Amino acid sequence: MTAPDLAAMNAAMTARILDEPAQPLAEGGYALRVLRSTGRRTGRVRETPLGVVRLGGRSYLVSPDPMRAWVRNLDAGPAAEIASADGTEAVTALRAPASEAAPCVSAYLRAVRVPWALRAFPVGPDASLAEITAHLGTIVVFRLDPR
Repeated sequence: MTAPDLAAMNAAMTARILDEPAQPLAEGGYALRVLRSTGRRTGRVRETPLGVVRLGGRSYLVSPDPMRAWVRNLDAGPAAEIASADGTEAVTALRAPASEAAPCVSAYLRAVRVPWALRAFPVGPDASLAEITAHLGTIVVFRLDPR
């Protein structure tokens, strides 16, 4: 997929998430939301449609690639917002320790039904926590703490 195609797809998905009733964010599952983070080079607000995972009463973001722009933006500036049609929540996004990250990745992989999203990960939905932990050098998990 080309960069312009990806940008157009993300813009359309962002608009849909912000216009339609918010998906419920149930424990052990995920729901689509829009991450608003600050661009590390431009300083401009960037919107990215993502799945937010709920586990242990906390919310998380999961990425199979530490080089994604939104991951690098959060590493550079953890203040962000999570938005849906129901409103916006100010959060601080910090990398989760392995003890939180591995169960979160497991929950995310079990909840996701989109084949291309699952293929982006080096492990599958049936991976053990030990297998997931072995890949936490390339899988990134941010805990979203309310601000």
